[in-house]
Amino acid sequence: MRTFAIMLSGLLALGLAGQADAAKHKTEGKSIAECSKNTRVARRNGDGVVTADEKRKRGCVIDIQALHPTQSAVGMDAVECKAAKISSKAKAGKLDDYLRADNRWVPIVRGPGGKFYLTDHHHLSTAVWNADIKDKEKRVYAYLIADLATLSEDAFWARMVKDHDTWLKNPAGEDIAPSQLPKHIALLQDDPMRTLSAWVRGSCGYVKCDPVGVAKDDDELSCEDKFHTNVTCAAADVYFLEFKWGSYLASVPEVREALGEGAACPQQAPLDEKCLDAQYDRLTRALPAAMKAAAAPEALRALGRESGYNPAVQPGIAQPKHCK
Repeated sequence: MRTFAIMLSGLLALGLAGQADAAKHKTEGKSIAECSKNTRVARRNGDGVVTADEKRKRGCVIDIQALHPTQSAVGMDAVECKAAKISSKAKAGKLDDYLRADNRWVPIVRGPGGKFYLTDHHHLSTAVWNADIKDKEKRVYAYLIADLATLSEDAFWARMVKDHDTWLKNPAGEDIAPSQLPKHIALLQDDPMRTLSAWVRGSCGYVKCDPVGVAKDDDELSCEDKFHTNVTCAAADVYFLEFKWGSYLASVPEVREALGEGAACPQQAPLDEKCLDAQYDRLTRALPAAMKAAAAPEALRALGRESGYNPAVQPGIAQPKHCK
């Protein structure tokens, strides 16, 4: 009888401990509220940085479907890579921790009608949308950088342009009106030149200094670490630099010829891996021409001294094909 009582007491204790852990997890999950009209603008420190503590204090969680893009395209190759990571983290039960990392909080602006506009991390957000996870998990952590809800539509977009919070061009490099931006993350187009531009930057074909306080991506190495050279970051114009370089590369005949026509892939859930595999092979073939074009004097003339121009031709490094 005494043995049974001891066993019962132990089971009861384990049950209570389990309930406590569950309650703790539930409380932690509720510690960051849903993004709403009550979400406050995150404060910056003396260096103009929104710290990780401030993100957790004033930040919010938002469903991917509630985010409005401020650019027309992404590189679906990077999206595929990030989506694979997100799916893997979800299966391991570590998705929430992964998305809560300081460098994965997404900056948003509240606009007319209380809509939330995504100003960065379009690739991450698109990857969450396309990842092999439950619909209720397709959310990201966000922090509000500006509340412009009281402005008219015209005044709002004028302010967004002034603050460099929107890229109003399509993948062909043509100007577009704000009304032509995708209304949903799922409607973002694929721009292979944006992917190629990212590969060129990752290979130090051009180099930029990250703004103060920006957290680097996973295990990102400097150009000096990669190539053991004295290549240093440049005082580049950091706004939409990858897009600007993508547009330049698209203007180079040798790069266009190497990539070929019709390289873009459709966005769908799941992503079209067959198309992306074929695109990857095209991008790999085009990378040497892109690296040569990045170091050419024409690049400096086209993009200016604040473009992160690097006159030394670097070896091209392609993104790993199937990253996890």
